[in-house]
Amino acid sequence: MRVLHVTLGADAGGLSRYIIDLCTAMQRQGHFVAAAGDTGAWQGAFDAASFPYLNIPLKGGPVNFFQSLRTVRRFCKEHRIDLLHTHYRRATQLARFVRLPVLYTLHLSHIDLSGVRRWLTDFGDHTHAASVDARQWLIDGAGLKTNRITLIPHGVDVARFTPATLDQRRLARQSLDLNETDRVAVFVGRLDTPKNEDWLLDLAGASRDVLPDLKILLVGEGPHEAQVKRRIASDGLGGRVRVLGERDPLPVYHAADALLLPSQREGFSLVCAEAMACGVPVLRTRTSGTTELIVENVTGRSVEIDHDAFIAQGISFLSDVTLLRQMGAHAAVHVREHFTFERQLDQTIALYRRLLVERGTP
Repeated sequence: MRVLHVTLGADAGGLSRYIIDLCTAMQRQGHFVAAAGDTGAWQGAFDAASFPYLNIPLKGGPVNFFQSLRTVRRFCKEHRIDLLHTHYRRATQLARFVRLPVLYTLHLSHIDLSGVRRWLTDFGDHTHAASVDARQWLIDGAGLKTNRITLIPHGVDVARFTPATLDQRRLARQSLDLNETDRVAVFVGRLDTPKNEDWLLDLAGASRDVLPDLKILLVGEGPHEAQVKRRIASDGLGGRVRVLGERDPLPVYHAADALLLPSQREGFSLVCAEAMACGVPVLRTRTSGTTELIVENVTGRSVEIDHDAFIAQGISFLSDVTLLRQMGAHAAVHVREHFTFERQLDQTIALYRRLLVERGTP
């Protein structure tokens, strides 16, 4: 098969990770794959990938949009592309003008579709949802028919994301300047509006007396990074919260007792699956992906999307180290049984083939 992924830009986060991992794996199987999008913080990662990345000015205005369209059309013709896999609404709008089958992946569900936004939203010829909740929102909130949606949960490389041995845990904590007695909670993701990262700072402040050894590590970057650092300084949280920036999360998972995700919206949360594969239990708000990953008090816990409820549950969740370790062990098994990258890859390729057959593409 010959597939072109179209994204808004080479931006940091799970969406770009999804594209890079999927394209790399498909290329190893002999398929032709490429990606197209504007520049972004992860431009280096796309440039270093084994598949082509076509730079187009898709973040710009109407002139840039049609310039991007000409470039994509030419690329599709020259490389005999069979299918376009899109990852943003604007990318799907562009793909419509190319006149090829379009598969759209919904990476963030429960988005605003009011007013002109509904008119500007195109879910492709077929839509991929990564979670049961996201699929249901497409039906109830976006009005899609069930036969236009395929559920394929995200998966992780369980050979890479493994539970830490005692030596790995010790070395990971040493590399992060953490003590063995520290209670370590981590957040991995963009420091941006849907993530509610400020709730983690509130948790650090509210738990000073009951969890004096708590350390919260924030892995990632984004538009709120400077604001988060200012609040850490102004609230005297420097000894309890650290911003680590963009980095390989594996050593951080190995050092962690728990992962916290207070998001307002999600599509699945790849980082939850990664952390769980490493034996790290998760406390998350009840966004899309919760149904798949959280078996209550077995692999982690979920809480309503409410600030005060998250703070209270966060303190309770982090207080019992023995229970955290038990849940972490169950979480590692759960991911290996249901959410491997190999399963995701096989199901995605099968979906591509089905869509092409339905369109009469040999």
